[in-house]
Amino acid sequence: MSVRANPTAIGIFMIGALALTVLGVATLASNAWFGDRPTFISYFEESVNGLERGAAVKFQGVPVGTVSELLIQINQEDKTFLVPVEYEIELSRLTTAIGEFLQLDDEGVLERQIVNGLRAQLQMESLVTGILYIELTYRPDASPPVRLARVDTHPEIPTTPSLLAAFGTEAGSLVADVLQILFRVNEMLEEVDMQGLNAAVVASAQAVERLVGSPELQAAINEVPGMAQQFSRTLTEFEELSDRLSAAIDPLQTGMEEALLETNLTLQAARRTIEDTQGLINPDSGIGFGMEQALASMKEAADALRTLVTTLERNPDMLIRGTNPPRR
Repeated sequence: MSVRANPTAIGIFMIGALALTVLGVATLASNAWFGDRPTFISYFEESVNGLERGAAVKFQGVPVGTVSELLIQINQEDKTFLVPVEYEIELSRLTTAIGEFLQLDDEGVLERQIVNGLRAQLQMESLVTGILYIELTYRPDASPPVRLARVDTHPEIPTTPSLLAAFGTEAGSLVADVLQILFRVNEMLEEVDMQGLNAAVVASAQAVERLVGSPELQAAINEVPGMAQQFSRTLTEFEELSDRLSAAIDPLQTGMEEALLETNLTLQAARRTIEDTQGLINPDSGIGFGMEQALASMKEAADALRTLVTTLERNPDMLIRGTNPPRR
């Protein structure tokens, strides 16, 4: 006989299973459900294409939260727009240097961080996918934020333009400059006589082709090996001539050295002879003194002879009558 099921036991089993399920989900998502995850808001003045719900919120590359909502506000007067983005931040992941949580949900703490340069900026997760995320960073060069009169249900963190947006603000002038340069280059190209330039290039190419194919150039090229051989023979003959000159110059140089040596010896002998002769005719020596006395006697005789001749010229009859006797 079949046993009838007990509804009470079934109910208790279902309640226990449901309790276990809730407990498991709560355990797995305890950080998200029971953690300190306040919601913040930032107003972006640029396109957020690529930013979705659940996108990451990072601080210096470290995930600290997720995007929870994206809205849009359009100003009907000036047709401008703002994109309010709400995101949750796990404050327990933001700690100070002494290990304390950075309580950004506190108005005073948030205001001091904003004064220190805390800003929200869009960053690209991947160039391939184009997915964006929100980067919280400190910008020392950030200008004071402009606070608009609006009712916010969440604390606001000011934004700073992304790199793409900053490039876009300068792209207009950059593109204009590039276009002006391109237009100027186009005008310069139009001023160039392309037909004449092409004709000159073609004529130059034809002239080069004629020169390369001319018989004279071919003949000159054919003569190059013979000229090289002749030049080589000339160098060989020059080397042989140089060797012969060296062989002829070496004996001549030896003979000149011997002749110079003999000349030097002859000059030394002549010098000694002159010195010896000077010694012989020196007045202090015997021969020199005798020669000096003989020269003095010859001088006296010459003087007496000159006196006699002078007297005979004056008195030619002196040889007949003789000299006059001396007077008393």
